[in-house]
Amino acid sequence: MTSFFTRLTAAALLAGAAALTSLALTPATAQADPDARATGPFTWCPGQYEGFASGSERPNWDWNTCHTYWWSYGIPGNVSPSVWEGALPPAGVPLENLSRPPVNCGLFYCQDPGGRYTVDPRFPAP
Repeated sequence: MTSFFTRLTAAALLAGAAALTSLALTPATAQADPDARATGPFTWCPGQYEGFASGSERPNWDWNTCHTYWWSYGIPGNVSPSVWEGALPPAGVPLENLSRPPVNCGLFYCQDPGGRYTVDPRFPAP
């Protein structure tokens, strides 16, 4: 019976050592700005409500055509302090801080639930 407990203890110690080693040897990942966030993409077209951004937040764009844009926080926008115009979100926002607007999914099937991105939309799929 003693050899059983000896083997059990040795196995537990070996598993614990392997777990600690895997945590210690995990490579660090670089982060851009941990507070930078972006939400979108949204689309605005002529005839829609123009007051979504007023004052200094009002985008400097052609109000006679449609625009795809992102709300950006922590990274200055390219058409106003917090609006980034373009199909792709601004660079410098970590993937875990990119979020999509929720989508009306219907009753039974939801093709795009919104929420966090799982693949970075700034890079083409392989």
